[in-house]
Amino acid sequence: MKEKTFVKGQKIFNQDYIPTIEEIQSWYEEDLRKEALKSLEYENNKKVEEQGLFFKAFRRFEEKDNKVDPDSKKNNIYYKKYKAYIEEETANMGEKIQKIENSIEYEKFFLRWERRVSKESNNYSHYGSNPATRYRVDRIKELKEELGKILENSPEAWEFYYKRRLIGDIDNQHRQRLISVPYVANTKQKVIDSLDLGVPVYIVGHLGSGKTQLALEAARDFTIQNKIQKELEDKMENWFSANPDATEEDAIQKFREFNEERKLYYKNILTSGSKEEIEAVQPLFISGSYNLTYEDMFVEKTLFLKRSFSQESYAAYLNMIIGDFYEWMDEHKTRLEQMTDEEQLQLKIQIWKSLSDLLVASNSAFGTEIKKIEKEILIAIKEGRPVIVDELNTIAMQNLIALNDILQRHAGSTAYITGVGPVLIKSGFGFIGTGNLSTRMVNYEGTNELNPAFKSRFVTIEYNYVPQNIIGSLEDQEFPEKNELFRIIITRLADKNGNIHIPNVNRTLEELFRFSQLCRVTQNVFMGKWKDDEVQEGSEVGELELRESVLSIRNILHVLDDWNQGEEKDLSKALWDGFISSITYPDDQSYILSQAVRFGFFPESEGWEIETKGIGEATTTYDEIRTRPYHYVRPSIETLSYLDVVHLIFGKGIPRKTFPEGLKEIFETDIDDLLRIDIKKYQKLDQRLSHLEHSKDLLEYLEDNGGEE
Repeated sequence: MKEKTFVKGQKIFNQDYIPTIEEIQSWYEEDLRKEALKSLEYENNKKVEEQGLFFKAFRRFEEKDNKVDPDSKKNNIYYKKYKAYIEEETANMGEKIQKIENSIEYEKFFLRWERRVSKESNNYSHYGSNPATRYRVDRIKELKEELGKILENSPEAWEFYYKRRLIGDIDNQHRQRLISVPYVANTKQKVIDSLDLGVPVYIVGHLGSGKTQLALEAARDFTIQNKIQKELEDKMENWFSANPDATEEDAIQKFREFNEERKLYYKNILTSGSKEEIEAVQPLFISGSYNLTYEDMFVEKTLFLKRSFSQESYAAYLNMIIGDFYEWMDEHKTRLEQMTDEEQLQLKIQIWKSLSDLLVASNSAFGTEIKKIEKEILIAIKEGRPVIVDELNTIAMQNLIALNDILQRHAGSTAYITGVGPVLIKSGFGFIGTGNLSTRMVNYEGTNELNPAFKSRFVTIEYNYVPQNIIGSLEDQEFPEKNELFRIIITRLADKNGNIHIPNVNRTLEELFRFSQLCRVTQNVFMGKWKDDEVQEGSEVGELELRESVLSIRNILHVLDDWNQGEEKDLSKALWDGFISSITYPDDQSYILSQAVRFGFFPESEGWEIETKGIGEATTTYDEIRTRPYHYVRPSIETLSYLDVVHLIFGKGIPRKTFPEGLKEIFETDIDDLLRIDIKKYQKLDQRLSHLEHSKDLLEYLEDNGGEE
């Protein structure tokens, strides 16, 4: 039989050529990039089909090199088996991970149930620890450790887990939610845990850090979690009543079904629910200001002018008169019969006129009435909903004191509200306040320092900008998962499948990383935390000051949107257009420009010339920093697959040193006899690899001990 061969580089390989583990993995990753391109084209074509004839007829595309290298690796039988194994193993590990996560969710569900029962037995004062709650706590810990071991030992499990995290980040971004980097997720959980305990929360931080958004999401998640908990309790009770012989394993599986259905239900409500459905899960909201009064928070008294015939149609009022008229006639039937026809007619006319006059009089406005309108905090208490008071520290202290009794009460107890009286606090009520955090250099006009006694009623949580390492290049990062700001930036660029399409991948990624570092430096200086900033060593204290401007998340997104993945301009130009050019305080603009240059932006070789200005000088204009007209040539667009992106923001994961045992078994048993792997050849190769590994260890030992002879 003639052997089939294919060309790779300058070598010619047989179909049964045994590639190295690194080589076969690189083939797999290249396949993912090609699939990412196909996915992009498919999504674009779907949207194009919805457009009209004119759009389709005159649509044009950029010119690009369509030369496609022969995909010769697909002819390699071992690669085919490898890819099939990876896909199957990833699916198996994914199911295993989801099963453990469902068990964790089940234990948390039961723990919340146990704590609620315990809390009710303690008259809502506290949860209380008991053997049942301690069992669930320990079980959750065991399951988390089990999950951690799987992620540490299986590349496929690691890939599944972090790909799902990436897709979750992208979904959050599309739904305009905060990206769940650890700093955000942990802070949000602190807020929810405090609300669970019935403790009010005060979130403080600097402008643009996302305090209000965090409060809104935490309050919404708290409400939905409570609703799902109650619904699951009912569903599980009803299910077990119908299946009394079911085991706990059956219950855990049924719980998964119910839990997934409820989560999807509420997710759909937030994206496409009716006004009433969305309102039921949203927190009540008050925008704080110095002029906000006690009445604005609890009960507002207004003058109300009654409007005539405002409730029913005229036909309805006519029917009402007719009904009353015939009722009167029935009651006086005997007396009417004693009258002549003329007397009856005159009396009926008078009665009809009297009834008409009385109806008009009773529905006419005689003046104004005082009407009480319940406001957000009172509604939240009565209905058991969270309420957010944004910019709490702008409200006059004498008005905030009215909150004292409410803030120290728990669900199930009664709070006294001036002008209303005692009001029962319904389960589900929670109070969140937000406030800007002033520093020596940054003071927010109109804010006040809260009374210590009043503030002591809150759990105060400082929430600022997400972490980012500002030392070293992208390639130098030993723990890339700690660069949470870079993760947010990358997520912004990814499509819904986790793939990224940008020009000149290596250079652009390095620029984006330096951009995240620049952003964090401006944030540190703005917060007055520049002493923690190693790159600022040796700088004068007077230079490290930003009074009004900072590359907060919202400004970062402005820059990224202006850059638009390098379609019309590079990142330096987008940084100028999307942020720096809009800075009106000269010293802020000068400092940020100088830092941008230090991080490699606005290079002289590309026509930029940035001169550091002295304190108090005028703002810089575009013409001052350009030495020649701006001309941009877009590099060719390259693609990163979801796996490339996962490695970029979460690290390289679990390296595969050898072929998995399962894959070896496939190679040994599933390949046709004519194409069967040469086991001796594989063993020889394995021996060579072992020898090389031993040689490497020996060389390292000699180097460490200075033994070079």
